Amino acid sequence: MAITFSHRHSLPESLPFPYTVKVSTRAKSARLKMTPHGGLVVVLPEGFNKKHIPDLLHRYEAWIKKAAGRLDRHRPEPLPVTENGLPCTIRFFHDDKEWSVVYNNKGRNVVDVDDASGKRLLLSADVEDAECSRQQLLSWLKRQAASHFIPLFEKLATEHDFKYSMALVRLQHSRWGSCSSGGIITLNTKLLFLPDCLVRYIMIHELCHTVHMNHSKAFWALVSRHDPLWRSNNMEMKSAWKYVPPWVSVAH
Repeated sequence: MAITFSHRHSLPESLPFPYTVKVSTRAKSARLKMTPHGGLVVVLPEGFNKKHIPDLLHRYEAWIKKAAGRLDRHRPEPLPVTENGLPCTIRFFHDDKEWSVVYNNKGRNVVDVDDASGKRLLLSADVEDAECSRQQLLSWLKRQAASHFIPLFEKLATEHDFKYSMALVRLQHSRWGSCSSGGIITLNTKLLFLPDCLVRYIMIHELCHTVHMNHSKAFWALVSRHDPLWRSNNMEMKSAWKYVPPWVSVAH
């Protein structure tokens, strides 16, 4: 279990790194991580004296700059957004679909329109009500993910002779997928934004966990049997966050 303090900390001029503190019961020592939308996160074990954080940042200043630069290099050109960060356009990389987003429509919830004007999403929420609009969009994303990924996952499992008890789609913060000891597979809604080869890799990865609930040599051998390109796909997953727009991952 982890406790997250969502406030940001201002630093002296000599430490130009805004950061978020996360106190974790699992942490053995203090560590730093750079996240795509949250920036620098300082993970602390319980009881750590926060007065030592500036020393920690000074010590790893070179790493922080390098990690921040790596994130910037991986970022794709962003799609247009409104003044409060809501999307004007939604694009799915895995099947190359794109919608323009229209706010303050007089209908109810989200209406998906495909006509001579192209694919559009009509939201009943006012663009000024950012959280209401965002929640409508997230609900629409979950429906899109469930309708597309569940049949695709079932087909993949059948083709490769895997057995599982249930497949679910949820909007998860960090995990792209998971497999319980009971064979329940959970796929992240954010997979909608990833290329098809990475979506398939995650599905194969989780299906292989129905056989090996670990990352042993036997597990990776099984993954390799069903996805010969798993090494490159696994490497690409390390920066797969770049495909997910910030409005989907922003914490509230």
